[in-house]
Formats: sequence, structure tokens, C-alpha cells
Amino acid sequence: SGSQDAKDALIRHLQIERPNAELVLSTINEKRVLLGLEEIKALTQETQLDAGLETGDSSSRFNKASALRDIGVLTEFAETLDDLGAENVVPVLGDIKKLEDDPALFVMVQQRTLIEKGLDLIDGPACPLCDLPWEDEEHLRAHLAARLEKSKEAKALTDNLIACGSRLAQIITSTTSKLTTASDIAKAIEVNAKEEAALFDAWTSDLTTLKGTLGTIEGLIGQKERFEANWLKVPAEFKAAISNLETKTKAVADQSSIIAAQTFLTTAQLRLTDYRKRKSDEIHSEKAAASAKRAYDVYCKVMEKELDSLYEAVQNDFSAYYRAINEEDEAAFNAKFTPTEGALALEVNFYERGLFPPGAYHSEGHQDGMGVCLYLALMKRLFGNEFTFALLDDVVMSVDAGHRYQFCKLLKTHFPDTQFVLTTHDRLWAEQMKSAGLVSGKTSLVFHSWSVDTGPLVESGKEIWDEIDVALTKGKVEIAALSLRRHLEYFATHQCDQLGA
Repeated sequence: SGSQDAKDALIRHLQIERPNAELVLSTINEKRVLLGLEEIKALTQETQLDAGLETGDSSSRFNKASALRDIGVLTEFAETLDDLGAENVVPVLGDIKKLEDDPALFVMVQQRTLIEKGLDLIDGPACPLCDLPWEDEEHLRAHLAARLEKSKEAKALTDNLIACGSRLAQIITSTTSKLTTASDIAKAIEVNAKEEAALFDAWTSDLTTLKGTLGTIEGLIGQKERFEANWLKVPAEFKAAISNLETKTKAVADQSSIIAAQTFLTTAQLRLTDYRKRKSDEIHSEKAAASAKRAYDVYCKVMEKELDSLYEAVQNDFSAYYRAINEEDEAAFNAKFTPTEGALALEVNFYERGLFPPGAYHSEGHQDGMGVCLYLALMKRLFGNEFTFALLDDVVMSVDAGHRYQFCKLLKTHFPDTQFVLTTHDRLWAEQMKSAGLVSGKTSLVFHSWSVDTGPLVESGKEIWDEIDVALTKGKVEIAALSLRRHLEYFATHQCDQLGA
């Protein structure tokens, strides 16, 4: 980690085994006494190791002996670069090849929940996901089970890819930390080392950009060619640059004991500050992650409670509305919402035979009725008393006449303060809404003779007999006859319905 690298740099500079307060103060006070500075009695977060020291130019931050020790570490590091991270790159390339050989593998991760639900819904040889018929139920189950198993493989593969990417990112963090140290030395020595510093900085920039791509599957796949070659892109001149830096550092005049002590303290303070900051950032990140986890857990609990309350209220209203439409044959109807990851399943009672998806046994007309009831239940829950306006466009086309009449009663009884605008091209349904008292002649509009140039022509408040008279006056007997026939069909059916005949 970043804090570990900073701690190693501090220990290396102080030449102690561990960052123990007693060892740190013993080493620091030896230099402070040499410089005539007061000894530090205790090491706290506010302690400044170079307190009282007057620093001048940048050379006061360069300690030759410490720099040579750092270069020694860099030299050893340069020898490990050829194999660095190889054990993590190999599995990355293997997983990428699997995805390339089978592009559907990655898609399977997103389909996993759907397939699991499909297995639960199988009831016969017809696929519950696509409605396609199969040879038999056994073959269908085997097919979905095979896809589910493949989705497990895909998830394991992508999880492994992300884990490998994380390990490579840690290697980059450690590498850039060492490169920053090399760059600081190159910029601090009096002998010209601009070329070496530029090489270290350029490589650091490249690795930082690479690190930003290693957190996603797409980013890792995009770096395939780099993983196949020298994934760190070690500059060919890197070893020579470290060697040159060592030569130039050794060429710097030996510092007097006073200057060496001064630069020792300033360098120690810089590295202590860096270590403190990185450790503080690490602790802050851990606390932030823990706080976020606690907040997320609370959010999930509250969300689950609220959603359960929402589901219960909506499913109760939904069931009540549907029973109102179908009171003569489904008086015991009830429904249940079952939340799953990324989805919400709706199951409804079918004549006391258990809960099933609406499409399993209910007809198209019943499903249309359920759709309207669910919409109304949701609107009530979302808007409460503010649900004052709704437009329903031919929503009961598949519902039979008797249930349509009950639908009118539902709107009048449960939503007396809501203004509904209902559209239909079915004359019988329009007349039924009038006879049920849901609409009146004054609140209904009839559109006819639509054209691109004129749009629809509107007749409002016309009774059927008026329409028949108008048609006869115009000599359109066939139109009048059709209107009369449709009206009598409606009238006779409706009256029989009312009388229970």
C-alpha cells in the first residue's frame, strides 16, 4: 500500500528496524544535539523533527547518504521488473481469451436472475421466458439449468478478472512511489540529472494512466495487447538511468557533518510527513468505507421496510379493485408481490388453486383488467388525494361486457374525485359507460370522418336515435340500420344483464 511504501522510505532513511518512537527520537536527537538544537522529548502527531532548524535552498533537503541508500533499493527493484506482476498478467490474458472465444459468456452474468426465475416458473414444455414450445419439460429444464451453470462460470471469471486488476494496480502504486523517490533525488542533486528525472516522470504518468483502466472488465480487455507484451512498459533506458543517477549522486561533494545532519533532519521530516499523510488517508478511507457500509445497511433496512409497506398497500388495493370487477366469480382473489434482485414478481390467485403469474391461467381480458387495477392502485399510492386526473385509452377492449359494467362501478365508487378521460372506438362500450352513469351525453364526444386535411369531425351530446334520424335524413339507410342493430344488441344484452336473465 502507499502507507507501507512511505513507512519503508522513512525506516530506510533513519536506518532503524521499525518506526518505534524511541528509536526514531534516539536517531533524530543525535543529529539535533550535533546541531545545537533542543532534544525532542516525545513523538506526537504535531512533532516536527526539524523544529528550530533554519532551512535554505532545495539542497537542504538532499542528504547524500540517504539518497544512495534509496538508489540501492531502486537498483534492486530494477532487476525484478522483468517478472513483476507476471503471475497476475497470465490469468488476466487467460480470462480475456475465454471471453473472446465465447462473447455470450459475459452477457450471461446479466441474465442470471432471469434464468433463475424462468426455472421456477416452468410448468410444462412451453418456455416461461420466451413462450417457445419445447420437446418436453425435461429438455427445457436441462437447457435453462445449463445456462444457469454457465452464468456461474461467467460471474467467477469476471470476479477473478477484477481481482487480478486490483493486484496489478497495487503493483503500479508501489512502482510509482519508487519512481517518485528517484525523480526527487534527480531534481535535488547539484549535478545535472534532468534527463533521468524526465524519464522517471514520464513513466510515472504512463503507469498512472494504466492504473485508471484496471478497475473494469472493459478496461482490462482494452489493455490486452499491453498485457501480452511488456505490460509495465519499462523504458529501455531505465536501468542505465538508475546507474547514471547513482554515479551523479556519488559525484556530489561529501557533505560536512553539519550539512549532513541538517539534511538528515529535513529529509526525515519530509518522509515522516508523507507517511503521516498516507496513513491518515488510509485510515480516513477505511472509516469512510465503514461509515458508507453502515449507511448502506441502514438504507437497505429502511428501503426494505418502506418497499414492503408499499408492496402490501398496492397489492391490497390491486386485489380489492380486481375483486370489484370480478365479484361474481373471483370474490376470493388476492395477489402477492415478491421482490427479487433487480425485479418484482407479481403472482395472483387462480380460483383457490394457488398463486401464479397472471399470464399462466388468466385470459387476456382478465390480464387487461389486472393491468388497469394495478395502474389505479399505484396512482392511489403515489398521489393519494392528488390523483385527480387520468387518461385511459381503450383499456378494456379485451374485457367482456359484464366486467366492463363492473369497471364503471369501480371508477365511480373508489375514485369519485378523479376526472377520467376515457377514449374508445367501441360504440357498445361508450353506450355502456353512459347507462352506468360513468359519463353522460353532455360529457361525451363522438369523433368521425377523420382525414389528414381536416382532422376528426366532432359531434357531442347526440343520442343514438338522433344519430339514426340524421342518417335517415341524409338517405344513408345502411348507416342508420347498422347503428340501430348495434344499439339493440347492446340494449338487449345490458337489460338481460341487469335483470339477471
